Amino acid sequence: MHFVTGGYDKRLKENVEYLDELKRLAEVEGVSEHVEFVTSCPTAERNKLLSECIAVLYTPKDEHFGIVPLEAMAGSKPVIACNSGGPLETIKHDVTGFLCEPTPFEFAQAMSKLLTDPEMAARMGKEARDHVTKQFSTKAFGEQLNHSVLDIYHHRIE
Repeated sequence: MHFVTGGYDKRLKENVEYLDELKRLAEVEGVSEHVEFVTSCPTAERNKLLSECIAVLYTPKDEHFGIVPLEAMAGSKPVIACNSGGPLETIKHDVTGFLCEPTPFEFAQAMSKLLTDPEMAARMGKEARDHVTKQFSTKAFGEQLNHSVLDIYHHRIE
């Protein structure tokens, strides 16, 4: 098993400190050879990593909408995220991924489910792709905007 971590801004002191802490923790726990810390990721590399992963773990609590879960689901990957903020609007619990309490135990349980049941992971990935295409694609956005504008127009005319 191999874990890839990402999401880093060297301009933020707390990011630098947290990365150092995570690297130290991986060493202490004896798993550093199984963890890769990606601090800068070109699009091609991100797409390659996404194509090779089982799922995407999105840990921010009370995060705004967030593009990462949508990118993961567009890549047919289930998402494990906190049950707060933007993921509540984008992830369908037990369908396109898992919405968890922000605790290590709940995230580990969700990861374990996907790791031990590859068929579930594949099914959720397909559902995730379908969901993003239907709800968050440029085409879907255009249709929703057109519908809203026409509703406003017709309401004002009446």
